[in-house]
Amino acid sequence: MPSILSSLLLVSLLTSPLKAIPVLQPTQPPPPPHPSPGVRILRAPESLVAPLGDEVVLECETSLQPERFEWSYRRWMPNVTAASRSSGAGIKYLKTGTAKANVSQEAAISRLKILVRHDTLGEYRCIAWFGPLVITSTTARLEMASITARSEDPEEALQWRVFTGNSVLWSCGNQVRSNPAPSWLYYRNGVEIKAEFPGTNGNLFLSNVSATSSGRYSCQATNPATGEKIDASGSMELQVVPDRGNRGPHLLKGQPFSKSVTAREGDTLMLLCPGVGAPPPLVRWSSRDVSGAINNKRTRVLGHALEITNLQVQDSGSYLCHLENNLQHPIEYFIYVKVEQPPQIVHPPWVDLTNEGERVQLECEASGVPKPEIYWLLNGKSSMNDTEAEQLPNGYLVLHNVLKRHAGYVQCFARNSLGEHSAGMLLQVNPKQIQSELPHRSPKPNHGREQKQLFPPSPPNVTRLTDESVMLRWLVPRNDGLSILFFKVQYRTVGEVKRKNWQTTNENIPYGRPKWNSELGKSFTASVTDLKPQRTYRFRILAVYSNYDNKESNTSAKFFLQPGATLDPMPVPELLEIEEYSETAVLLHWRLASDADEQLITGYYAYYRPSSSAGEYSKATIEGAHARSFKIATLEAATIYEFKLQSFSAVSASEFSALKQGRTQRPKIITTEEPVLETGIRDTTTPSHNETFSMSPMLTGTIGGGAVLILLLVTTCLCLCRRRNSPVHRGGGQNKPRMSDLRDDFIPLGNCSPTKQRQRTRHIHITLNPLAQQQQPALEEKNESDHDMTYFQRQPSYDYDPGLRRMSSSSLRRSQRTLERAGSSNGNNNNLNQSVEVGPVDNPGKPGRVLLKRPRLSSRSENLSSGSLNSVGV
Repeated sequence: MPSILSSLLLVSLLTSPLKAIPVLQPTQPPPPPHPSPGVRILRAPESLVAPLGDEVVLECETSLQPERFEWSYRRWMPNVTAASRSSGAGIKYLKTGTAKANVSQEAAISRLKILVRHDTLGEYRCIAWFGPLVITSTTARLEMASITARSEDPEEALQWRVFTGNSVLWSCGNQVRSNPAPSWLYYRNGVEIKAEFPGTNGNLFLSNVSATSSGRYSCQATNPATGEKIDASGSMELQVVPDRGNRGPHLLKGQPFSKSVTAREGDTLMLLCPGVGAPPPLVRWSSRDVSGAINNKRTRVLGHALEITNLQVQDSGSYLCHLENNLQHPIEYFIYVKVEQPPQIVHPPWVDLTNEGERVQLECEASGVPKPEIYWLLNGKSSMNDTEAEQLPNGYLVLHNVLKRHAGYVQCFARNSLGEHSAGMLLQVNPKQIQSELPHRSPKPNHGREQKQLFPPSPPNVTRLTDESVMLRWLVPRNDGLSILFFKVQYRTVGEVKRKNWQTTNENIPYGRPKWNSELGKSFTASVTDLKPQRTYRFRILAVYSNYDNKESNTSAKFFLQPGATLDPMPVPELLEIEEYSETAVLLHWRLASDADEQLITGYYAYYRPSSSAGEYSKATIEGAHARSFKIATLEAATIYEFKLQSFSAVSASEFSALKQGRTQRPKIITTEEPVLETGIRDTTTPSHNETFSMSPMLTGTIGGGAVLILLLVTTCLCLCRRRNSPVHRGGGQNKPRMSDLRDDFIPLGNCSPTKQRQRTRHIHITLNPLAQQQQPALEEKNESDHDMTYFQRQPSYDYDPGLRRMSSSSLRRSQRTLERAGSSNGNNNNLNQSVEVGPVDNPGKPGRVLLKRPRLSSRSENLSSGSLNSVGV
């Protein structure tokens, strides 16, 4: 029996339809749990709108009590991207006891009290420290409550005439701007009436009007935060008349044919359709691009109104209101609905244990309308400031080289106009293993000299100058390495899918002198132009050393070049005085306006150049916001320069101050009186030689004494050398000239009275024949007596000037005897040609004196023939 039952059951199962047999679908394995540090933000601070002068409190709560809390503050800039907001520029950190805010902590809750003022409006976020881990909350925006009329000019009153039974829609909400959204009151002939559809943002709807509905209508808006009320400038005159005649559906004067509505996800939206006719038209709602927009549980048709509750993003689209009364063609009224959605991270980042030095890509995806922007924080610091991090256009974060400092809490933030959302993970880094045995490397030959290292410059700090240029600042720390000749600046764009190559500027930035200009080293500045705004850049400095090797610095943090229109203006310094400090330096003095915020300033840039030059300005960097004076050195003496200043921060630089000129000191000069002639007339033909630069007396004496000593030594050496080479030391003293010969060197030919005026005289030149040495040796062996006779027969001829007095015969005879003695001691005197010139005497009325200079003749013939004496001066 059991076997029969089993057989029947098996047959029934085999013959039954297969669809009746349940099939189990394979299930996906659950995703691995995300690493979590065990702490998180339970309650983030919320955005607030408060009136001026109120005190508000922001609260932040964590799952565990942290070591400490901090709050960050940044002024609200509506046109700045989320990535640039996260870069850290312009952020202030608030702690307990600050003037504008008060921070308190109770266990795991931190409270920040803020007095609402214009300078406290902005974005706040809570930062919790758990040892090396830093967790940051989403930002809360503090805004000031306000209400204003959109137009100061009153609008003309609308005058509408409708038939009985129609529905009238009047919009007055577009006349007022309020934060937060206002509440509305409506009046007919000055008496408040109740709106049929409240919460329609200033739209008054009157259904099935009658004669009692006629009157003058107005509206009033009230700011719920401040209680301030403002009357809308427009009004509407409504006249309801009995239905007399037929007319197709139409719109009233001033009513548009379409409308756009923006609402937030989860809100309730009321769409109203205008239009009148005779008889009153019927309304039919539809949508061409929103499926199921009308027939669902969240929508309700109320005649001329369509109510949508719990709005969803898929409700965005165009809605059509059809008006028809079977008299004419129906009209269509379009309403475009946009549903905004706060950001929500749908795919949080996650990664397994990472090894040091590996490349890691962190993914983060978010939903929201408008499309949210993604930015990342690594242990509370922006990824834009990390040289190893790069954010891709799709929002993913790439760590090209994971380092130990990356270990900690990594957070992904999604942000749009409605708020922020964040998700985080714990990034664990496995450090590299240190090898116990290092590979053996043979040392390179050093040739007995120690090779100097190449010390690179520091990563540059970047400051915006204009929409297309930035200023870089870097430092070369003090070192004993190889000296640097010049620098090059390199930059590239980041954030694109394809990684760009480095671009190098053409300018060589010389190292210059002195070697160090501060205790830390030497700082440099350079500007980079021709950049494009709305892009992110990285910069680095390339140093070229004295051996023509090069080494680059670490790259700068990511810098987003913002347009100037989106930045708050920086305080502009005012140059007060250019003080003459020395011959090569001046001292700049400046001040800031009394209402300037020094906390926005990182330092100052000083620009200077000679006023006579049209070249580029030299630049100097002044660190610190509290500086009010600065010395600029290495200038030229007694030169006029023009100077200008600008303040800067990590985000931007201010406008230039007004140009101001100053000069360096003149060189110090000591002036004495010029010599005066006996006649009392100052000599102006030559410059004064008594005007000298000031010099220390000790230095003057040292230089003078040294010069005299060197002159004496040189003179002594020359005398000793000539004495050794003289004939007396070489060949004895038999040919030494007699004293009488020396006395006859100068033969007086007359007397000349002294005069105070300097007189010009001519000289008698007796020129020796330089060709005597080149004659044949046979000529030298001729009879000396013949030559002597020839010599004495050739008497010297004198060319007298008409004003010259005749020379005395005794003087001529003495001169002749002197020449005879010289000729007897040398056999070659026959070749001596004499030419005597006697110059005229300026005063012929007085006796003159002529000096005839003769040579000292040596016993050797070559001394005479070589032309050692060339002239005899008279």
